[in-house]
Amino acid sequence: MLAAICACAKLHGITTITISYDGHGDEGGIDGMTLNGPAREDGRAAPEIEMPDMPCSTWTVPYRGDAFAVETTFESALNDLGYELIAQNHAGWENGEGAFGEVIIDVEAGRATHDHNTRYVSYDSTAYEWEC
Repeated sequence: MLAAICACAKLHGITTITISYDGHGDEGGIDGMTLNGPAREDGRAAPEIEMPDMPCSTWTVPYRGDAFAVETTFESALNDLGYELIAQNHAGWENGEGAFGEVIIDVEAGRATHDHNTRYVSYDSTAYEWEC
């Protein structure tokens, strides 16, 4: 899936893709995708690129199923890849207090990194005993 995404992204000058997600209370989802072009020579931030409306040949993995090839849109392929990469190490991330994070794809390197933050509720207990 990652190789297919990178091949499609290169066609539009996309060098970095950031997929953001957030969830809690048994609900959550991908809440944003940012596409950037190459960094500018003068050191300014790389320009953001609009989501291209183009087909993308990729793979999908249904819940508890086997991967199979699909023809879809680039945006839909990114969405599928994001959920797949998140679930590989953090299935159920949206349950309870939930989690948030980003999947960052370096298109030129053909590599994705995942920064995940799990929320949790914690408490501190103390106990005392007195005798007469």
